Amino acid sequence: MGQVRIRLLSCPASPSAVSLLTVSLAGFVAALVTGCAVLPVQQVAAHGADSSSAPTTPAPTTPAPTTPAPTTPESAPVAHQSDAFGSELALVRVDSSGAGATIRVAPASGSWGAVPGSSALALESIDGGRIALLWMDPARLSFRFVPGREVPEGGVSLPQDSQPATWTKRIVAAFNGGFRLRDGVGGYWYDGHQQAALRPGYASLVINRDGSMVVGQWGTDVSMSPAVLVVRQNMLPLIAGGRSKASATDGPRKWGIANANRPTANRSALAELADGSFVFGFGHNVSAVALAEAMVAVGAQRAIMLDMNISWPTGFVYRHESGRIVGQRISPFVVRPPSSYLTRFRKDFVAVESK
Repeated sequence: MGQVRIRLLSCPASPSAVSLLTVSLAGFVAALVTGCAVLPVQQVAAHGADSSSAPTTPAPTTPAPTTPAPTTPESAPVAHQSDAFGSELALVRVDSSGAGATIRVAPASGSWGAVPGSSALALESIDGGRIALLWMDPARLSFRFVPGREVPEGGVSLPQDSQPATWTKRIVAAFNGGFRLRDGVGGYWYDGHQQAALRPGYASLVINRDGSMVVGQWGTDVSMSPAVLVVRQNMLPLIAGGRSKASATDGPRKWGIANANRPTANRSALAELADGSFVFGFGHNVSAVALAEAMVAVGAQRAIMLDMNISWPTGFVYRHESGRIVGQRISPFVVRPPSSYLTRFRKDFVAVESK
């Protein structure tokens, strides 16, 4: 049995501590299931009222609930769900065509921890557990953009966008998209239709028709071609040229408004590394500076800020077991359940599939 090094968050008695353990692969899986299961996760309803806002219009503040609320989205066939960190699972039944072959688990290099179910993914927890990073290997993965029912507003959709089986069959991870278009965060182009004008210099998430993905500045790093399926812009780049573009002197409006204009919030971002691999970052109650610096530290060359506020930032990993999809949050502070993206969601997201 191979060896893998992982980071586990401590129990609530010392929430800022992070311990680095070396365990066997079997022990790693057991640690995920049993470790520190007393740390609760705050939740809101799957279609909660909080909303992200761009730098122009303050967004309403929604206090975090003190007791868990139902989190199962409509029509999501959840078989089991537990919300304690270390044992949090959402087992979702799918039809027989959704039962994938077993994917071997391989240890990741450095301090990254292997993700059960896929050797193309790795996880890291830093900053006392407030920031979770999900590394993705594009050589073994395909990326699928799923537009939301409401956001991006007024855009077209393809028939498969309303057919979850087309992305859940091979899903191994998923993460949230960006802000509302009406907040003036940039353009949106999907399958030949431009819903909002693409802005030069704006951070852009580009997914091609072959399932490959690129992150960069529009007109500099990325541009239109027949291969492009979707371009989702979201403000100016968070990271460019391997350097953070966020500063401690930034006003509260520069990277989106939340929590009554406080500089910290739940935030997410997507970065591309020099080798073409990707890192998705989820930060709990962090500044844009902290999230950007964490991603630069692991080699991010370009990054786009995605969503923010209490429950919109997400991040899940999945594995397939006997016709079921087993999902897990990449951080105990992700509010929504893993089942959120196993059906079409209110806002856009990216489904990560094994090739």
